[in-house]
Formats: sequence, structure tokens, C-alpha cells
Amino acid sequence: MRIDPHDQCNVASRSVCCVIVMVIIGPTFAHADDLLERVIFADEDQEVRQVEGRVLVEALDGGLLVEGRDARLWTVTPDRLKKRAATQSSFRPFTAGELAEQLQDEFGRRFKVTQTEHYVICSNAGEEYTSWCGSLFERLWKGFERHWQDDELPLSDPETPLAAIVFANARQFAAYARKDEGPSLSTAKGYYSIRSNRIVLYDLTAGQKKRRIRSALDVNKRMAAVEFNVATVVHEATHQIAFNRAVHTRYADNPLWLTEGMAMYFETPDLKSRDGWRTAGSINQGRLEQFRRTLRRRKFGAIERLIGNDDRFRNPKLATDAYAESWALTHFLIKTRREAYVAYLGQLAQKPRLVWDNQEARIEQFQAAFGADLAQLNREFLAYVEQLR
Repeated sequence: MRIDPHDQCNVASRSVCCVIVMVIIGPTFAHADDLLERVIFADEDQEVRQVEGRVLVEALDGGLLVEGRDARLWTVTPDRLKKRAATQSSFRPFTAGELAEQLQDEFGRRFKVTQTEHYVICSNAGEEYTSWCGSLFERLWKGFERHWQDDELPLSDPETPLAAIVFANARQFAAYARKDEGPSLSTAKGYYSIRSNRIVLYDLTAGQKKRRIRSALDVNKRMAAVEFNVATVVHEATHQIAFNRAVHTRYADNPLWLTEGMAMYFETPDLKSRDGWRTAGSINQGRLEQFRRTLRRRKFGAIERLIGNDDRFRNPKLATDAYAESWALTHFLIKTRREAYVAYLGQLAQKPRLVWDNQEARIEQFQAAFGADLAQLNREFLAYVEQLR
């Protein structure tokens, strides 16, 4: 098994999500059981690690994809595998208490770990900002669930609560991000790591020359003053929800136009609602304006290029346009072809891990869902965008 890291992030945009792309040499097979195994291996930095978890994928050359009890994914190449032993126990994901204990041990006494209904939050950003984040996460959770409740899109519950790390300032965030996912993320405002299954953020109100924050209402006012700040938090939290509720599959071939399009579909701020994210699918004015600016230079076959590969997202000069078009296409498909879109999501969610489709396969899957005539679809798409206000 060969691992080829690629940053699938738009480092030029305000929100970032990362995934490590792996190319498997030789056939693989998924494990059907949930046996707890103990795997000892050397990581990318040659540090020896011992992980108790379940093997999700095994290549014939001996390479493994292992999920730890904390939901972190580990890729182990044959040359780095030192020992693998089955236990007499079944795999059991961390409880909220166990996850909280792990995070407390990892980040130390200066961080406080709090729990909400679906999240475990490890933060040194202060009680008010942490509480604000927790409330926002839970409202987004309810809104995401409500948005799809009438569709044939089964949303599974995560096996373990979702983890969020919230730093007090950008400097602390950058130091952690650089070590966790690489230097490209150190200048971001937040990210969701598919590998660790964590969202990592920092206090976006830090450094403002105003009186000390005394309540979640104060946070709300400051965040609302800069709309993109709220969108950053929502964008990354949407990624985490989608990858943990069976909408996307981690380390499967998830087209970036799809995953990023969905995150942007939900990122429009909804600070007034206390019982759900009621503005999901509202016009994302910034994305709409950006897409309209690209229309003059948009060429024939643009949809095929967007859905066929992720190259534009990896190019800082093209990524902003790719994000805007992904939002517009997602909005168009959900609003005009919702049933087909939901069916398409369900098909992609069943993709096997560590198997990557080529451009032709991606386009064929899209055509099977939305029709073979992509030129006609493109005309309808552009007419739809034109009438958006």
C-alpha cells in the first residue's frame, strides 16, 4: 500500500477541510467484523505507536486502514507495520467520558473539556466563547437533521460524540495546525480533519479592542459583525456532521465539489434561531457574486471539469472560483432536482474506502443521477443562477 498525501484544501478560501489521499497498490477488502485489534506501527515521523481499534481495510500487500476507538484513522504501510494482534474483545468506540478524558490528557490542564448532547469540546478560549460554539454546533445539528427529514436520506448517529478543539487565539491555532495537518492550514480560520475526525477552531473575536466578553450574547454580536467568521465555524461543523452521519464516507472518493458544496449550502449564518438552522439553503451572496464574476471566462464543458476531478480546488489561482461554482451547482441541484440529489448522495456514501474513481467514472455517476445531456443541464443551471436574487 502506497500513501500519497495531497492537500485537498482551498488555502485561499476562508474555510479549509483536509484529507489525505491514499492510493492502494493491489486489491483490498473491508472487514465485516468489529474485532478489537492491537496494531503497533511507526507513523510518518517514525514514532512507534500502539493503537487499539478495528481494521477497516486491508490490502493484499498487508497495508491497513485502522480506526482507533477515538475515531481517528491510521494508515499503516507494510514496511511500517511492526505487530498486529487480535484481542478477545469487540471494538467499542469511546464514550463521551472516555473521549473527554483523552482530550484532557492530550491538551493539559490549561484546557477545559465540556460536553453537549452530541459534542465534546476541548477549549482554552474561555467559557463564554466555548459555550457559544457548543450552542452553534447543536443548532446546526438539529437544522441539518430537519433539512433532510422528509427525504430518503437515512442519517445515522455517530458511534462516538464529535470532538471540537477551540484555541484562544490564532497563534495557538497556527502552531497546532502546522503540526497536525501541515503549514498550509496555519493561516486558515478553522478546519475539519477527516483523519482525526475533529474540527479545529480558534476564538475569532480574540484581539478585538472591546470590553471583555461577558456572555454568549456578546459573542453573537461580535461574530455577527463579520459574517464570514460565523460561516467558517458552520462550514467546518457541517463537514464533520456530514462525514459522521453517513452522508459522506471518510477516506472514500468524495468529489470535492459535492462535499464543499454541501458545507457552503449550510454556511449562511443563522444566529437568531435557537432550535435549528433555518437558513440552510439561503442565497450565499458572496458565493453567488463570485460565480457570476467567473461566467465570462467559463468555458464549454465546465461542469464536466468540476465534477470529473478536484484539480481546480488544489490550485490557489482557481480554487475560489471552484468553490463558488460548487455552491451554485449544489444549490441548483437541491432546489430543482432534490430527489435525484438525495439518491446521488446515497450512492456515493456507499463507495468503498481507499478506492478512487477516474474522471470518466465520476462523470458517468453524475449523468446516471442527473441525466446524460450535461450541455442541457448546464443551460438550465445558468438560467437558474441568473434569476437568483
